[in-house]
Order: sequence, then C-alpha cells, then structure tokens
Amino acid sequence: MEKIIGFMFEKSIVNVVPILIAALAFAYLAGPVLKRIGTPKLVRSLIYMLIGVSAGLWSYSTFDIPDRAIESLEFAALSGGMLLLSGLFIFPTVLLRNRDKN
Repeated sequence: MEKIIGFMFEKSIVNVVPILIAALAFAYLAGPVLKRIGTPKLVRSLIYMLIGVSAGLWSYSTFDIPDRAIESLEFAALSGGMLLLSGLFIFPTVLLRNRDKN
C-alpha cells in the first residue's frame, strides 16, 4: 500500500506543470462562458480539475511510459493522486478569486 501511495504522489508532483497549465488555459478560455451561463464555482472547479488530470495523464503516458499503455490500477492511482494535488491548487484559486464583490 505504501508503494502505491508513494507512486501516486511522486507521479502527481512530477506532472503538476501540465496539470496546472491545462487547467489555467481552460479556465482562461472557457471560464467567462461558464460564469455567464451560471455554472456554480464548485462545478467549475471540478471541470478545471478534470481537464488538468487528463493533461497530466496524457503527459505521463507520453513522456514517462511511451512504450506501453496505462494499466487500470495505475490509472486509478494516478487519477486519484492528480485529483488531490490539482484540488489543492484549483479549489482555493476558484473559490477565493471568484468571490462576489459587494
């Protein structure tokens, strides 16, 4: 179990740059549209996180293991770790940055 948790966090931290770049780019391009249609902050955060995790998984499969496919346990561990890590950055940013100004 310790090896799986170590793998989750090691690979998530290594791939944090593509996660944050993809989430930031998507938030910059699609954020105003999502705000305009009335999407709640929590849902927008989850959308940005999923975009970031998909970019992190793409980066992992392309650069870390180019000669093989991601196995199911590996996919679950990576997705969980990347969701946790991206949540540490994205949730506070969206929730604090987008407060209603009175």
